[in-house]
Amino acid sequence: MRLILAVILFVLGGLNAFADIKGDWKFPSDIAAYEGKVYVVDGLNDRVLVYTEDGREVNEIRVPSPYGIYVNDKGIFLTSQKGYVYVVKDGEVKKFKVEGRPIDVVELDGKLYVTDGKTQSVDVYDLKGNLEKKFGSKGSAPGEFVGIFSIATDGRVLYVVDSINGRIQEFTPQGKFVRVFGVFGIEEGDLFRPKGVAILGKDVVVSDCITGAVQLFNKYGAFLKVIAKGVDYPIAVAADGEKVFVLEPRQGKVLTFRVQGVK
Repeated sequence: MRLILAVILFVLGGLNAFADIKGDWKFPSDIAAYEGKVYVVDGLNDRVLVYTEDGREVNEIRVPSPYGIYVNDKGIFLTSQKGYVYVVKDGEVKKFKVEGRPIDVVELDGKLYVTDGKTQSVDVYDLKGNLEKKFGSKGSAPGEFVGIFSIATDGRVLYVVDSINGRIQEFTPQGKFVRVFGVFGIEEGDLFRPKGVAILGKDVVVSDCITGAVQLFNKYGAFLKVIAKGVDYPIAVAADGEKVFVLEPRQGKVLTFRVQGVK
């Protein structure tokens, strides 16, 4: 009876849950979703696993100690805990050394934006590995970070997780501060320890590793809805079409939800 009720609530709320994606992973750190494929970063096993959305493994990419991932039509971009960024394209793997402690990465207009846990900044590189600029520093003022983590882009704006400060910060590709959103707390619509961020249509998905909530906000930071509650340490999220993928590293699985009405 409880299972039936849960299904009804998901449907009425505009959310549908799917079968989990599972693998023989060792505390995976990040995920990406692109054109019907889901990428799981299994860094302690020096690899990235690629799955169909229904959980069938289709590829394995061997990279030393990968941690963060971003995928688009230009390739697969990976940060490594050994201080590198890897670019994988058409089976070819290129790497270059980066500064600090790289956590996550996105590619936008030929530039790589890398969150740096050492300097609490976003470091901007060209595709040859040349550092062009940094923006952000340690602190709690707008444009500053304590616990910088994931990064996402909608093609116009960068969304950066400021975990300890309990917020998401937005920047232009030039590094100009746009806005910050997130009410610190543990209630619906609040952020306590955000970790994952992804773009779903015109909206922003944020996961909180302490409260276990995965929530949807518009690009201005207004709370829209809860996608999932009670998730076990959701360190990363990804989105593709109407689907949201949520990584549960301690459970060794990726949860899948469909958010209907995505614009």
